[in-house]
Amino acid sequence: MEPVGYLVQQHSVRLSRPVKAYDKWINRMPNVYHESVLGGTTDAEKPADDPHCLATLRHYRSLVPMAQEARKPIFAPTPADGAIGSHAQAVVMAREDFTRLARALLDRMVLLGLFPAFKSRQ
Repeated sequence: MEPVGYLVQQHSVRLSRPVKAYDKWINRMPNVYHESVLGGTTDAEKPADDPHCLATLRHYRSLVPMAQEARKPIFAPTPADGAIGSHAQAVVMAREDFTRLARALLDRMVLLGLFPAFKSRQ
């Protein structure tokens, strides 16, 4: 089995930046992933510098329970489900984030030879 990569979920943001303690914890992830999962080392000091980090997903706060109530993925609620105003913007952002994640995942799987029939969209 070949690991494809890892994800990071942001903690709730305060003043447009992550809480300092959580940021410190997140920045340990590349080293722990490379040592514990891949059995190697890395020079990456934070996930953004690590090619094995597929994405950093936002903390969507109240959008999660709204999507659960509507029984839809986080990127699919409509105004009929209550996604209006800032929630509608969050749905659009979630769709963009998950689209980027799906593309990164497919690209990584193609790179690893798990989908040799597909070509990467880079």
